[in-house]
Amino acid sequence: MNKITFKILIIASAILFVGACTNIKNKESTETVYKANGDAVYPTIEGMIPHAVTVSDKGANETNYKVQLAVGKMMEVDCNQHSMNGEFEHEALEGYGYHYYVFKTNGNVASTMMACPDDTKTEKFVSGQDLFIPYNSKLTTPVYAPEGYEVRYTSWAVDNEYMSTQKPDESINPSAAQQLKYFPEMMEDYDRYVLYLPEEVDEESLRLEIMPGITKEVDCNTHWVIGDFETKEVEGMGYEYYVFKSDGDIASTRMACPDNKLTEKFVAANGQFGRYNSKISVVVFVPKGMELKTKTWKAQVSQVAEKL
Repeated sequence: MNKITFKILIIASAILFVGACTNIKNKESTETVYKANGDAVYPTIEGMIPHAVTVSDKGANETNYKVQLAVGKMMEVDCNQHSMNGEFEHEALEGYGYHYYVFKTNGNVASTMMACPDDTKTEKFVSGQDLFIPYNSKLTTPVYAPEGYEVRYTSWAVDNEYMSTQKPDESINPSAAQQLKYFPEMMEDYDRYVLYLPEEVDEESLRLEIMPGITKEVDCNTHWVIGDFETKEVEGMGYEYYVFKSDGDIASTRMACPDNKLTEKFVAANGQFGRYNSKISVVVFVPKGMELKTKTWKAQVSQVAEKL
């Protein structure tokens, strides 16, 4: 056997060995079973690892909580703000309806371009776009992330809740009140509501939710106003304001109520949930006849999710 033939045999053997290992790995991957919430089996997604998000029981008070999901890595970064490219996809498990989430990213990291005073770098958790989901202590929520990434989640609780007014007290935040002159004063068939947010020490740990709605008598079912928010910009200023588009139609669940008792409640639409920023006025237009409820949310406990 000459040297060339011998080398070819060695290379062929190596290729067969690598192929066999790959087949074994793929076989193991396809045979991996991810179970949660009883016998529910969640899918295997190539290159993705599911993590289990579980929260403690809050009893009947769970509507006053939300869960924030974030996927990222620990990295050494400079003084700039860094964020990872990527976003969540929302899926439902066939046959069960249970929710799970998949974070897809190319791994690229963007940052602000400030000049740092020195070359000091600090290890920080750099994550992509976050996602807020309903709080549910009865189910585990699987969150899929690429191999080598962490899934972190934070519980948020309602810190304050109140009905908004069309003419709030400017002394709450005089600086923000001065900006109101740049916003539209009226829209046909709409009422304008204005919020001045008090300054807080750590506004990153707060979120603001605005919820249009109607106060009316309803039965034991869950009711909500149908409609959508539209974000508009004050031309030349960059300030944003919200317009809630709705015909006033109300949807509800279809449970059989034990009696015909009606109770007066505030029937809300799905809220507009965003950052708390006391530096600007919050301006919202809602159809005439509707009211506006406001909630401020505060971050509670943060955790690293374990692999499922």
